[in-house]
Parts: sequence; structure tokens; C-alpha cells
Amino acid sequence: MFTIKGIREISSDPNVAHTQAVLLYKLGKTEAAIKKYEEAASEGNVKSQYALGTIFEDMGELEEAERWYKIAYKSGKDEAALDIGNIKFSEEDYQYALYWYDKAVEIGLLAARNNMGVTYYVLKNYDKAEAILLDAVEHDYGKACYNLGVLYNMLGREEEAFEIFKKGSRCDDHDCMYNLAVFYTQMGERKEAINLYKQLYKVGYNEACFNLGMLMEMDGELDEAERYYKKSADNGDMKSQYRLAYIYDREEDLDDAIEYYERAISQEHIMSKFRLANLFNKEGNIVDAKELYEEASAAGIIEATNNLGGICFEQREYARAVELFKDAIDMKCRPAIENIGDLYMETGAIDSAISYFEKLSGKLSCQIKLAKIYDDREDIEGSITWYKKAAENGDIPSAYRLACIYEDLGNIKGSIKYFEQAAAANHLNAMVHLGRIYYYEGMYDESKNRFRVPAQEGNTYCQHMMGVISDISDENIEEATRWYEKAKLNNCIESVENLGRLYYKRNDFNRAEEYYKEGVERGSRKCAYMLGCLYYKKSNLIFEKLAKKEFENAPEILGDMKGIDIAVSDVQLPAFELCPVEVVEEPEYVPGYIINIKEDLEGMLEGFRDDMVFDDEN
Repeated sequence: MFTIKGIREISSDPNVAHTQAVLLYKLGKTEAAIKKYEEAASEGNVKSQYALGTIFEDMGELEEAERWYKIAYKSGKDEAALDIGNIKFSEEDYQYALYWYDKAVEIGLLAARNNMGVTYYVLKNYDKAEAILLDAVEHDYGKACYNLGVLYNMLGREEEAFEIFKKGSRCDDHDCMYNLAVFYTQMGERKEAINLYKQLYKVGYNEACFNLGMLMEMDGELDEAERYYKKSADNGDMKSQYRLAYIYDREEDLDDAIEYYERAISQEHIMSKFRLANLFNKEGNIVDAKELYEEASAAGIIEATNNLGGICFEQREYARAVELFKDAIDMKCRPAIENIGDLYMETGAIDSAISYFEKLSGKLSCQIKLAKIYDDREDIEGSITWYKKAAENGDIPSAYRLACIYEDLGNIKGSIKYFEQAAAANHLNAMVHLGRIYYYEGMYDESKNRFRVPAQEGNTYCQHMMGVISDISDENIEEATRWYEKAKLNNCIESVENLGRLYYKRNDFNRAEEYYKEGVERGSRKCAYMLGCLYYKKSNLIFEKLAKKEFENAPEILGDMKGIDIAVSDVQLPAFELCPVEVVEEPEYVPGYIINIKEDLEGMLEGFRDDMVFDDEN
């Protein structure tokens, strides 16, 4: 077993010293390794000389690295010419880099030919770069294929670039495969693109993983997108971290969403700040949400400015909220207009609220708010204007309220129009109003059609009116009785009176008497009067029969009995009654937060890689 002490006891032969240095370096003893390498190098060990160049280059000590590479080169390590050229390239000493690359090319190093082509590209000598890279391409050197394709793309020679990337892909060069996939994507040949991206996914090529995830997300295959994004996200790709977090966010996997948003935020990804702020705001973590909105707003996301204003609004920091909403409005953020209008409503600045709501005169929620403001002010003209706009925008409560206003004003045509709109949306009280209007207009069939549903829903007034129409228009005694009976069960005294009248009119005095007695018991003076009339009528008939038989003084009594005019054709109508409206407690006001920003997914796809690839491996 080797130990440090044992290594020290080995003889000072340069080859042995080199071996000692290798072991020391592997053990992480860099300083000790350098001393041993220097000991061996000073004795002419070319491996140690070259190793020292590599170590100092890794440490960033390029001057020392260059010195040792040159010593190694003079000692016969011809490959060191490539390393010296690379150092000079990194120092932007391009002519001297070419001098050394030329020496490396002489010994057949394709990497040197590739790097020489890159150098000429940097020097904008594109013809020379092309010629040199072509030579490397002919030797199936993948990196040179990629670099030549980049050159062709830059020069607008797309067809040649496409073909050279295909050649590089056959050489298994990952950068060529990626750019070829981008070509296929742009050409609409997604199957070929996806096939290449999937090959690159296996080796963890970040841009390919991201694009593959994007294509899956655009197709709605979020599970697949998640899989591809995760690989590149875990490899540190910021955009993949963001998209993955957003998938988790939509799936309400909040812990994972937060983790990946925060990873992207650590790389200053602004949209991640905005979306994480939304998540925190939704979950009630207002402190962190506010901080992230501040940062996203400062970075120019106007939606974050609006949402920050919303938080300040809810926290009653009104002055700050107004400032933020106005900033957002200046940047064309329309939701901020309604938000500031709501804030002015909250603080009692009604005229200011009106001025902002009117800026969104085509938006339904603002139309409704304006209508209610004018309604509360008893400004009929203003109310009509805005209720009409809201109704024409499809708001049923506005249509109903507008119809009621028109009805109060005697505008029957206008009221019918908007009651019908509301009734078509099953607004029960609109049906009740229409039934009454049509009844008084003598349109009994239409009236009955509108009374029917609320009657079936238990509205006493409508039940009674169904009976009235069946009674006086249809003369359907059975249906009239059925509806009057329903209303009677709901304590409608007019139905009792009309039932008595219905049978009195048909000379069914016994049935009429039953109803009139019931009405009397319920306190109806009309029933008491009609019951008296009925008894008088019955007495008259009895004395008529007795007088014909000249029974006692029956003829005299009959002669003294006066005829009475009983209005048996008059029906009784109850007080107008609407259906009960369920009182729904209004939810606590929440400002208009912008949760989603529409993103151009196709435009977010990673495009061509256009950075030349440098080969620093011997």
C-alpha cells in the first residue's frame, strides 16, 4: 500500500519523481505534486513538463503555463503547440496563436486546424476560415462541421449550413445535431426535430431538453414536458427551471413550483419572480409576494406593478397604490384603470372613480359600476345609459333593472324589451313583470305563458293570475279552480273571493257558499258581502216558489223584496308580488390581480447556437 512517507523514500530518478507527482496530484496534494513535477521536469522529463503546463493553465497562471508548454515542446512534446496556441487565443494574441496552431497542424492535429479556423473567423477572414474548416470537415471532424455550419449560417448560406450540420450529426457531434434539429423545427418537420432532441436529451444537452419540453408543452403534453424540462432544469438551465416551475404551479404542486421558481430566480429570471409572487399572493404570503412584485416591477413587468398596487390597496396604503396604478396605466395596463377606479370608490372619491371607469366604457364590470353609481344618485338618465350598455353586453341583472326603470317611467315598449331579455335567461321576476304587463295590455296568452313558471315555483300572485286568465279568458273552470286553490293555500284571500264568485256566477250556490264562508272566517269583507247577497238571492228564490203556491203572505213578501245588482263578473286581483330573491353576501373585494401573462411559446424556443466551438483537448 502506498503512503506519503513511502513515496518520499523512493529514489530521485526523474521517472520515479514523475510517478510520485502523479500520485500526489491524485491525492489532492497539489503543491507537493508541483514540486515533484518540477524536480522531474528539471531532469528533462517531458511528461512532467507538459503536466506542469496543464496544472498552471487550470490554475489560471497562463504565463507560467506557457513557459512549461514551450519547454515541453522543445523537449519533443509537439502536441504542446496546440496548448500554446490556445493560451495565446485566450489572450487575444491571434497572430501568435496562428503561429503555434500552424505548428500543431503540421503534426496532423485536427483540433489545431479547427481552432485555426475559429481564429480566422474571429479575425473576420471568412474565406480563410472556411478553407481551413473544410479541410477538417473532410476528415469527419465533428467540431469543425459545427463551426463551418455556424459560419455558413452567419453568411446566409442556410442550405450549405443545413447539409454540413447533417454531416456533423452523422459524426455524432451534439452541437451539429442540435442546430440540425433547430433547422427541422423551423421547417415544420417536427418529427425529425423531436427525434434529434430526444437523442440529445439522453446526454443532457440543455437547449435540446428545453426545446423538447417546449414542443410537448405546446402540444398540451405536460407530463412529457415536465420530464424533459426537469433534466435541463436540474442541470442548471434557467429557462427550463422556469417552465418546469410553471407546470408545477398549474398542477398546484406548490412545493416543487416554489423550489424551481427560486432556482430560476437565483439566476435573476424575472418572470419567475412575477409568477412566484402570484403564487405567494394566492397562498396569503403577502410579505414575500410584495417583495417579489417590487423586483419584477422594477424590472419592467407592468403586470407586477399593477399587482403590487393591488396589495397596497388591500393594505390600505392608498397613496402608494394610486402611484403604482398610475404607473401601470402609463404603461398601458388596462386592469389598473379599473383598480384605481375601485380605490376611489372605496375612499369616497366618486367623481374620480367615474372618470376612470369611463375610460373602460366597453368593459362590462365598469358599465355595471357606473350604472349603480348613477342609480344610487337617482340620476335616471345616467342609470339608463349604463344599464343599457351593460344589458347589451349580456348582463341580466342590468337588463332587469333597466326594464324596471322603464316600467316606472311608463315606457312599456322599453320595459318589455329588457324584461324579455332577462326572462330568456330564466329571471323569474322579469317573468312576473311581463305577465302583469301583458295582462293589462289584454294579451292573455302571452301573460299566461309568462306567469306559468313563477307560478309553478310557488309565486302566489302568479298562481292567482293564472286562475284569473283561465277564468275570464279561457272560461276553463277546472283550470281556474286548480290555480285559485294553489294560491288559496298560500293565503291569497282574493283567490277565495274569486272561487266563490266563479261558482256563484254558475248558480252553484252551495259551492259558492262554502268559499264565501271560508273567506268570512279569514276576515274578507268582500266574502261577507257576497255571502249576504247569496243568502238574499236564495231567499228570493224560496219566496218565489212559495208565492206561486200562494203560501201565507209569501206573495206580499216577494213583492216587497227589492232586486239587487250583484257584480258577479268582477274578478279580484291581489297585490303585486315578486318572487323572493336569495340574498347572497357579496364576497370581500379583491383588486384585479393579473395572474396570467400570455407568452409566445414558439418564440421562446431556443434558436441556433452561433458561438464557435473551441477545442482545447489534445
